[in-house]
Amino acid sequence: MTRHRLLFLSALVFLNATQAQDDAADNETIALLYHKISGDPLDLANIAAMSPAVQRASNFDKPDVTKQEIARLQGRLDGASPGQVFTMKVNDTISEYDHPRSEFSINLFSPGHYLPIQAFRQQYQVVFANAESLRPIPMPKEEARAFDEQLRKTYRAVVDEIQFKIIGKGDPSGAVTGAKVVRAEITSTRLVDRAGHVVSLPKVTPVQAAAPGVAFDLKNADIAGFRVGVKGKDLEATLNRMFGLSTRRKVKRPEGYSTTLVVNEMRCMNIPDGRHHPAPGLVCITAMLDDDDIVRSITIDRIFPFLDGEIFRKALTQKYGPVASANGSGGGFSLGWGPEIKVGQSGTYNALTATFAANDDFMSRSGNRIPDIRLALRLVDAQWVSQHK
Repeated sequence: MTRHRLLFLSALVFLNATQAQDDAADNETIALLYHKISGDPLDLANIAAMSPAVQRASNFDKPDVTKQEIARLQGRLDGASPGQVFTMKVNDTISEYDHPRSEFSINLFSPGHYLPIQAFRQQYQVVFANAESLRPIPMPKEEARAFDEQLRKTYRAVVDEIQFKIIGKGDPSGAVTGAKVVRAEITSTRLVDRAGHVVSLPKVTPVQAAAPGVAFDLKNADIAGFRVGVKGKDLEATLNRMFGLSTRRKVKRPEGYSTTLVVNEMRCMNIPDGRHHPAPGLVCITAMLDDDDIVRSITIDRIFPFLDGEIFRKALTQKYGPVASANGSGGGFSLGWGPEIKVGQSGTYNALTATFAANDDFMSRSGNRIPDIRLALRLVDAQWVSQHK
């Protein structure tokens, strides 16, 4: 899922005719590389069961054919090469001229846009890690007028001819969320009109040079100046000085936490009774401490008047670097950085999690009230939690 519209007016994606493989085969190779590089499991048995070969087989032959199909798929998975370059043509548009920035924008390379592909009866979303470096077409206003006139004649439509390779999982900008987000790197591209005339030749910047910020560093990470690994008594003194008296309480949690320090406990939650609506500016803090009175987790919630989630997302990626995980859509989403921490049999969360959500309820929505926004940042000592499960 994405918090933006699909990347182009027509969702048609098709491979360059010079490719030896057909569309479906390349889409499957993209999916296989995604699973191979990211480590996300791929249910080969289920895919084999839906294959034409198995569907055509008699009940007597089906077990043997299924086994053969699984072996074939496993061979393709093992043989998928991360160095493979894919070539595609994508129907796209160029934006109106941005006068303050003196540039046009290529929609495909704007935040929240992706290539949807189907493989093995599943939906995958291909995002480009170096897209931002390709997005703008800088142009002086004197030249932009004539360029814009040509775009209007073709309804701003162009065809992106792109070459890319698969490099991992997830959208580093955090704008595209959901399952099976394939991270790719564009190696070359050009924009042409419907007649094949070159419109623009964007300069390709490699991912390492194009990535925003620096790699996430858990040891030095902070949320609003607060860090894990510090002494509980020092944090308590800071909270008392900044927010008034904090509350210390003994607890017993499976993660190994034994004490909590809280400020405005649960007051940032919007209780749907019409009387407990937290006001913008309210800050709520919960810190979890271990037996040695060391802070191992801290969560900060703050209520804001309505603001665009893009402001939140961009500020966080500038501070913490490329996003490791992203979930949600529409009015709420969460972004994650740092190592994953396992929860139960299959759940995970990241060492740093940021959540953006509308802080409203059915009573406030019924009055057409613009919702406040609840922003939450949670930082966890991932190494300590992993050792104490």
